[in-house]
Amino acid sequence: MINRKRITALHEDAMELVERALMEREPARARQWFLSAFEKERNAAEMLADAREEEPTRSVLYRSAATMALDCRNYREADRLIQEGLSGNPPSEIADELEHLRERVRASKLETA
Repeated sequence: MINRKRITALHEDAMELVERALMEREPARARQWFLSAFEKERNAAEMLADAREEEPTRSVLYRSAATMALDCRNYREADRLIQEGLSGNPPSEIADELEHLRERVRASKLETA
């Protein structure tokens, strides 16, 4: 059974943490806010991992979590989340955004190699 209230709460918490991170002047503290936001968004997405019928919500959450993973420089996790988002039946616009995000992850990996 899908707990939509829990998914919504996790997503909203993640968005609040992103806002805190963006307003934070201390880089180390901002990074912690971003990491916490990422964890919450990933948890929200993974609650819909097997719910292929929950599109576009499912793929949107995976796109968001993957973006946060990229922002946190967790490239392996970003790749995994992108693949998971694409494994459902995302609308073509979201699928295109996930593919574009995959290109950004690859480019970022090359920059840090």
